[in-house]
Amino acid sequence: MRTQSYPSDVTDAQWPLIQPHLPVPTRGRPRKTKLRDVVDAIFYILRTGCQWRFLPKDFPPKSTVWRYFNKGRHDGTLDTIHDLLRTKVRAAEKPYSPRTSASVDSQSVDTTSGGEARGRDNAKNVDGRKRHIVVDSMGLLLAVLVGAADVDDATAAAELFARLEGQPLSRVKQMYADSKYHNYALYRWVEEQAQWELVIVRRPADAEGWVKLPIRWTVERTFAWLGKCRRLSKDRERSVLSSESFIKLAMIHLMLNRLEPKNTDPEFRYRQAA
Repeated sequence: MRTQSYPSDVTDAQWPLIQPHLPVPTRGRPRKTKLRDVVDAIFYILRTGCQWRFLPKDFPPKSTVWRYFNKGRHDGTLDTIHDLLRTKVRAAEKPYSPRTSASVDSQSVDTTSGGEARGRDNAKNVDGRKRHIVVDSMGLLLAVLVGAADVDDATAAAELFARLEGQPLSRVKQMYADSKYHNYALYRWVEEQAQWELVIVRRPADAEGWVKLPIRWTVERTFAWLGKCRRLSKDRERSVLSSESFIKLAMIHLMLNRLEPKNTDPEFRYRQAA
């Protein structure tokens, strides 16, 4: 029995957006655990960064929460909920406006434990993993790939772009990237496999210090959104599947709050680019 609510909990208005897409048992004993409590527990871990065994006692047992999380990341439940919410956000904020561009970038993050796919990014002085994402013009996630930090961005891009299959990209003509993706093998892959053009946005040759590049801020803003979740401040997972799942959960939580804002949170607004 829940005795306390947390800022990360879904609201009564948000719950119907995801509840119909959660798995329903077809056999066995009747479920005693409330799925809403399980979802709240997963979002609590996402936002606070606490370990599974430190989950507050008013949530279901950590083993139960983990079992639902593990099932959802394997059976496609997370992908289904994420993609449906993304469609609703675009329909609400940009009705009848198809995607015509996308952006790709990576973020190197330290890891806090052992596990698979680890390396060192000497350019960023990071020991851990690298998050590769593709976002649309609104910054909404289209594809994610987590791998070792020592893997070159252009090398990982082909695998990342392959995950775009089935995503709403029929109208996309340009994929914006920075100079890390200047790679002739990648150009050939895009020419043979993709329907869009890879456009490299380069830093001005005479620029000094930080420079805001056109278009590129869209994907950087998405990384900033992910940074609001303490679980993602570092890569705390033993598997890349868990890492990718928490990134999708962060976007699910973000989109829920944009579709049905909480009374305690300010209304979501895009900031005007300088």
